[in-house]
Amino acid sequence: MRRDVWNIPNLLSLFRLLSVPVLLYLAVKGREHDFFVLWLISVSTDALDGFLARRFGWQTRLGALLDSLADSFIYLVTVAGIYFLKWEDFGAYQMRAMLLLAFLILPDVVALLRFGKISSTHLYTSKAGGLLQTFFVFYLFWKGFHPGLFNVVFWWTALAFTENMIILISAQRYPSNVKGLWWWYGHRDRAHGVNEG
Repeated sequence: MRRDVWNIPNLLSLFRLLSVPVLLYLAVKGREHDFFVLWLISVSTDALDGFLARRFGWQTRLGALLDSLADSFIYLVTVAGIYFLKWEDFGAYQMRAMLLLAFLILPDVVALLRFGKISSTHLYTSKAGGLLQTFFVFYLFWKGFHPGLFNVVFWWTALAFTENMIILISAQRYPSNVKGLWWWYGHRDRAHGVNEG
């Protein structure tokens, strides 16, 4: 394995992965404050590793995979935290919250079935959705459930899900770092399913 695999962004992604079991433990034990603090640190590393990878040219295929894997597990443990610590706050929105979770999980399921790997498309809509989702969770633990904010997150996530599924279903090869449908269809002849990353 090359030395450049162990760059700072990849190590930050690894930290996020290692924080997952700790976050799960804190959620199950009802330690809301500790969960919230570690969750904030973990999601902050997501923004930092992306910035460092672009700034210093540390972008690798392993990095993209680690980042996607860490993101997926952080999503899952965030859901666990919400379930154990904040689920009752959702009230009548609980069914819609479960549908939102399906939007986040199904692309990975489809990617695993088709290509043997989790989704690593890194769409701009998904990145924006991730920011919205992160802010929603931050607000949820800080101030409480806000129906209007939740609806914005829900419909934007539905849009990103639709775009992701179109790409994953139409791709002939594993699509990585695609950015979006515009770039996907504009570069299919050149990349044929695998964009530069």
